[in-house]
Amino acid sequence: MKYRESQRDKQLRKRFANDNAHSLLRQIVLKEGTLRGLDALNISFQYPITAIAGKNGAGKSTILALACCAYHNNKNGFKLPRRKNTYYTFSDFFIQHTEEVPPEGVEIEYYIAHNKWKKTPSLPDGVGIGKQRRRKNKGGKWNDYASRVRKNVVFLGIERIVPHSERSQSRSYSRVFSDRTVKGWEDKVKDAVGSVLGRAYGNFRYLEHSKYSLPIVQVGDTTYSGFNMSAGENALFEIFSTIYSCGAGSLLVLDEIELGLHAEAQCRFISRLKDVCDETHTQVICTTHSREILDCLPYDARFFIEKVNGKSKITEGISSDFAFSKLAAVPGTELDLLVEDEVAKTILLTSLPTAIRSRVAITVIGSATALARQLAAINVRGEKRPTLAIFDGDQRSKQNDNFTHAKDMCENPKGNFDEWFATHIDYLPGDTWPEAWLVQRATECISALSSAVSCETDMLKDILEYGLQAGKHNEFYEIAKQLGVEREMCLQSIAMTVTNTFNQEFIPLISHIENALNDAG
Repeated sequence: MKYRESQRDKQLRKRFANDNAHSLLRQIVLKEGTLRGLDALNISFQYPITAIAGKNGAGKSTILALACCAYHNNKNGFKLPRRKNTYYTFSDFFIQHTEEVPPEGVEIEYYIAHNKWKKTPSLPDGVGIGKQRRRKNKGGKWNDYASRVRKNVVFLGIERIVPHSERSQSRSYSRVFSDRTVKGWEDKVKDAVGSVLGRAYGNFRYLEHSKYSLPIVQVGDTTYSGFNMSAGENALFEIFSTIYSCGAGSLLVLDEIELGLHAEAQCRFISRLKDVCDETHTQVICTTHSREILDCLPYDARFFIEKVNGKSKITEGISSDFAFSKLAAVPGTELDLLVEDEVAKTILLTSLPTAIRSRVAITVIGSATALARQLAAINVRGEKRPTLAIFDGDQRSKQNDNFTHAKDMCENPKGNFDEWFATHIDYLPGDTWPEAWLVQRATECISALSSAVSCETDMLKDILEYGLQAGKHNEFYEIAKQLGVEREMCLQSIAMTVTNTFNQEFIPLISHIENALNDAG
């Protein structure tokens, strides 16, 4: 589903971009060398929450480790109870057996927004971003840990979801955990977890013994501890407690952020996490294998890392459909059709004959710019699998811009790129965005549509007009609300009626797809 950016998202991004007071991590570049299979990386952070997806072994956890090692800390800084130091070093993450070869000849650049550094000339006015380097020469050690910017950083791995009933220390101390000093943020944590899980917690606090802690809550007349909490409930209390314990401007690094949470709770979690990040100026970098997590974040907060011809490649702004088609690697189709959003996908699915539809894979990429970038990547990699990028109709007038963007992304394009690009693109009918085209055409086949959606023609005319006035990409939310149906059902009904009525407008596109299939065969 195409992400509908909210006003809160815009405010969070603006605030993140202009915040030089909390030493926010803006970019990581692996300049030289290889770390645990990761041989290239250039990732920029433009939003306070960043999610990284990819197959196992692609390098997701390595990126998290690099983020943790961007900062140092004071001795009195925050640390997890069972950690010795208040900061992380590469030895915390890159551990070798005697038979393994340690990383050597590695150079990493960190770009950090810091109000004590002079601005970099290449960056916008007012943005004070400095660069720090970490090096490990052959046979040497990592350089100058103590010179790093000071900041509270916390890494929470997958052990956070291990139930207390399965933790040997918790079981050993089950009878001796006792109250600890109230920290003052317990109610905020209680409310945050309650909003995610839909529970009205009456009370929440931590019990302690030695370096170990145990959450305990009250719901109604029932009191229960971490021994009887679900894995996800335990994890949520730990995550939100850690954020508030760290104080303002901390970096929280999470491995597989969705662990222990069902799909609805994942969406609520990200929503509440946005609020908490706004309140505390916390930056979150995480990995995920969840479609729901990606769908809850703006495109510039999503990254996909993969191995292509043995080399690391990271893609920004990926749609969840595209990411999870890569993760699934489902074979069987002969031609890839790349589209901007789910509306374009629905139009194609309802307009293509079954004989063609069964032979193609339609993948949502996210935007016209993302389509151009993907074409550039396909060309550079020299991929043999046939692919067509189907742009929205309103992109016809912007073909030169999309071509230029794609060509700029190709350092060494294969063959005649101008000709290659022209043969690998096409457009949906019309000269406007797909929602507007569908609704405008729907007004021209009102009788057929009236039967399809069980609505009187006069009322349907008014409803379609409401939809057109709702604004770009909001048309079907308004129409569905007026019809009293789900948006997806509304979109499909209108798309099927319109594409059937105006099938002649699809003949050039269908012919192009048929030719691509024939060439593939």
